[in-house]
Amino acid sequence: MRGRLFPVDGDWYEWRQDEPPLAGTVLVRIGVGPGGRLVLTGLRIEGTPSAELLRAIPVGRIEAAANAQLTAGEAARGTAHVLSTRPRPVAAPVAEDVGWEMTEPALAVTRPAAGPARPRGRPDVFYRHVADVYLTYAQASPRPACDLADEHGVPVSTAHRWVKEARRRGFLPPGRPGKSG
Repeated sequence: MRGRLFPVDGDWYEWRQDEPPLAGTVLVRIGVGPGGRLVLTGLRIEGTPSAELLRAIPVGRIEAAANAQLTAGEAARGTAHVLSTRPRPVAAPVAEDVGWEMTEPALAVTRPAAGPARPRGRPDVFYRHVADVYLTYAQASPRPACDLADEHGVPVSTAHRWVKEARRRGFLPPGRPGKSG
């Protein structure tokens, strides 16, 4: 099941999905939850609500799509635009010894002083790619890390480690235990 959020009015977004199609128009309000993760804060159904329609609304998928499509600032202001790629801000290059690394000012952390001349690990561009692929899978799969591992031919524990590092570097929103996205 894939779906998209479309800005409608103020801080409301219309949720549209292909399969299965919803029997009515579903509008959601997205807000910033604890830890900076985007969460559903309101639900509005235009038309007659039914038990079938309520069961068909994928709340977890909507939150995963919000975290993939929107930045926290856009959700708070209701100014998101439909984009084909994730519009998360990328940290600006910093001085080699000290600086700030941040995607949201409220979550800013001091970047450690530069280590050896040759940095260890993978570059930021790798973890940006991991975050993009993970968020794409999170919109359609209950096990996005497994799908990421399958795509790259690595163990699931390696994919989890990549996702953890992508979160640490600010390319993914904070996680919630038991929830993908």
